[in-house]
Amino acid sequence: MTSLETLDDISAIRWPQPHFPEDDQTPPAELRTELDAAWSSQKAFMQRLRAAAADHGPDYDPLLVALEDLVAIKNAADEQIRLLLAYGRVYVTPRPHTLETLGQAAGLTPSGVSRAFGAKEILAVGNLTGQRPAAVEINDHHPDLFPGDDSRRRCTWGGSKNNPCTDEPKYAVTDKSGTKWACCDSHLPGYLRSRPRA
Repeated sequence: MTSLETLDDISAIRWPQPHFPEDDQTPPAELRTELDAAWSSQKAFMQRLRAAAADHGPDYDPLLVALEDLVAIKNAADEQIRLLLAYGRVYVTPRPHTLETLGQAAGLTPSGVSRAFGAKEILAVGNLTGQRPAAVEINDHHPDLFPGDDSRRRCTWGGSKNNPCTDEPKYAVTDKSGTKWACCDSHLPGYLRSRPRA
């Protein structure tokens, strides 16, 4: 059976109480708010660990569960970082962020930024935001041009994740990053508007 001391230790590591030096000039009300927030998070985490320990019996290991919880949070954060890098590099106009500035913000080298995302992330950003990057080329649609199923069977240049375009694709649109999108007749004007002006 997991001891309460072990649960307390894990909780203290996972949700540490903020430390304020003696000469800290933060107003007392703000200090109290930070302490209360940390304590509330720690208390909720402890309650969740205790309930899970009671449900799962002697085989339950709260340390492993806490690690799995943090890994899931880290993986989600890494995915969002990749999406933001794709957005900053491909979608921001008229001048995208440089590899250097994105790398400084993300703790990556410029080459690390360029390797951090690809067509999957660029398409995902388009789905999430409903935006499309500047397009540079158009060709006839052919399913073999696309690695993902969506662009093989429907228009992905139009619509978004919550409101996808279901029209038959007629064209293969290539954006400035080299990512290919499927485009239907009704969304072709959107492609033409997005093209960089000569």
